[in-house]
Amino acid sequence: MGKRSEAMKELHIISISGGKDSAALAIYLKEKYPNRKFKYLFFDTGEELSDTYEYLNRLEGILGEKIEYIKPKKSFDELLKEHNDFLPSAKQRWCTRKMKIEPFLEEMKKYKDYQIYNYVGIRADEDRNALIPPFENIKTIMPFKEDDITLNDVKRILFESELGLPKYYEEVYDEKFDIKYNRSRSGCYFCFFMRQIEWVWLYEKHPELFKKAMSYEKEGFSWIEGMPLSELIRKIDEIKLKYKKMKKEPKNKTLAESIEKFETDDFCTMCAL
Repeated sequence: MGKRSEAMKELHIISISGGKDSAALAIYLKEKYPNRKFKYLFFDTGEELSDTYEYLNRLEGILGEKIEYIKPKKSFDELLKEHNDFLPSAKQRWCTRKMKIEPFLEEMKKYKDYQIYNYVGIRADEDRNALIPPFENIKTIMPFKEDDITLNDVKRILFESELGLPKYYEEVYDEKFDIKYNRSRSGCYFCFFMRQIEWVWLYEKHPELFKKAMSYEKEGFSWIEGMPLSELIRKIDEIKLKYKKMKKEPKNKTLAESIEKFETDDFCTMCAL
C-alpha cells in the first residue's frame, strides 16, 4: 500500500469561493510553494453576484493562472422544482449538497488514481472544520490553521497583493440611522444564513435580485424564518435601528475591521471558504 501511494501522481486543489479567505489562501500558497502546481476550482451555482465574478477575474490576474468553473448538473430553479418548491434551510441544506459538495466529489472522481491534497482556507481564529471528502485518496489540509494565520493576516495578504476585498464588502452608509452595513459572505445572492441587514443591503443594492429571491418564497416558506421578504421591506427602518443598537461600533471603524464581527457565524463551509 505504501509503495502504491508513493507512485501515485499528486493533485493540489484549492477551491475558490469568491470570498476573501479562499482568495488569500490561493495567494499565500502560491508564494509559499512557487514550484507547486495548483488546480483552482470555482463551483459556480449560477446565482452569484456580479461582484464575485469580477473578483475572480482579478484573482486570476494576481495568480497568473486560470480558475476552472465547475457548474452543478442542474440549476437552482431545476433543483427547487425537484424539492417541491421548498426552499433550502439550515436544516435542509440541499443547495450546498447539490450545487457545491456533489459537483466537488464528482470532479474528484476524475482523479481516482491521484493522491489529492485539498487545501481549505479555514483560519486559525475560526472554530469550524472543513468538509472531509469520503475518498481515501483525498487529504484535507488547512494551511491557515497550521501556520496560525488569522483574519488580520488574511487582510494583510489581500491588500499587499493589491487584490483587496470583494466589492460586496463595500459599506453602505445610512445617514438617517448613522450606520454602515455590507454583505459579509461569498456565495449565492440569496441565502438562508444571511442576516436581515444583509437582505436590506440586497434590496438597496440589487433590487432586481431581491425581487427574484422574493419570487421563490411561498406561504410558510421564506428565506428568513417567520418573515417573508415582502414583510422585511416594510420593516427596513426597524431592522436598521435594531442593527445600530446591536453593532455599537465606532464611526471611524475601517471596512476591514467592520467585517471581523461576522467571522464566527455558522454558514456553509463549502460556500464561504
